[in-house]
Amino acid sequence: MAKYQKEWAKRQRKLLLWFLGEECKWCGAKTGLEFDCIKPRGDEHHKFDTSARMCFYRKQLLQFNLQILCESCHCKKTSQEQRSSYFWEEIAGNQPF
Repeated sequence: MAKYQKEWAKRQRKLLLWFLGEECKWCGAKTGLEFDCIKPRGDEHHKFDTSARMCFYRKQLLQFNLQILCESCHCKKTSQEQRSSYFWEEIAGNQPF
């Protein structure tokens, strides 16, 4: 990735963090912050380069689907989503229709 793209992505990350309040939405932590899609959008964006990932997060922000979580809260949320997903898949798999 070009140096300009990396610098642009760093500026965008700082801007998004500032816009969203620079603290974890759940616990208020100010370190170890990560972007999180409120309504999950899969994990494909994690494979993008930094600038493409920032474009993805900017789009999520415009759709009111972006928040900041600390690493710990992000892990908890992801675990909850996975457990919930498994639960509903199990329920759906046992339906007679």
